[in-house]
Amino acid sequence: MDFIDWMLTEGKDNPIKLEPVTKYKSYRFRDLDISKVTTKNYKKLLVDSLAEQLEMFIPPSGSFDNASLRRYLTMVEKHETSTNDMVLGLSLADQIRIAFSDMQPATICDRFPDIDLNSKRRYRCVAEYLLRQEELIKVRDREGKLVKKIGNAGKPVVLYRGLPKLHQTLKNSDLLKYVRHDRSKTTTDKETTESKSK
Repeated sequence: MDFIDWMLTEGKDNPIKLEPVTKYKSYRFRDLDISKVTTKNYKKLLVDSLAEQLEMFIPPSGSFDNASLRRYLTMVEKHETSTNDMVLGLSLADQIRIAFSDMQPATICDRFPDIDLNSKRRYRCVAEYLLRQEELIKVRDREGKLVKKIGNAGKPVVLYRGLPKLHQTLKNSDLLKYVRHDRSKTTTDKETTESKSK
């Protein structure tokens, strides 16, 4: 039973195990049976972006056998599908993609101010995955040093910013309707236009 079904039942006081609603699955794994993927057929079974991500690990350039390949795919799938979203079932990866889809620098704490410490660690772990996917980047100054700000715990934390590939992934997952827009920039542009017209 999911959260919506539970809310519609009369016996809400009864203990019930709630399960996340998964209304979609990451497009990269939507029709994929990982147990059937091998080093020989991976290009035929995987979407292009996932096949390209794996190519370096496949012989002769890499050392993956079939078991290693499937373990890696299972790990990536976990990043793409694990969720704490009880309503939409959005994966942690997609939550972060949407949160940073305005392409503005921010910390995990900025975008998810209400999550607990353990959840922050999980979000940062998935953020590192998105860095390797070239969907996020860590903000650096002109000298190449990481830009940091003091987080909620009083410690310096890095800032992330979305990259164009992030929007493409959201598009492929049919999640563009959730994309954030930089309202501050829109407001500034509007004010500039109005001042010029006066």
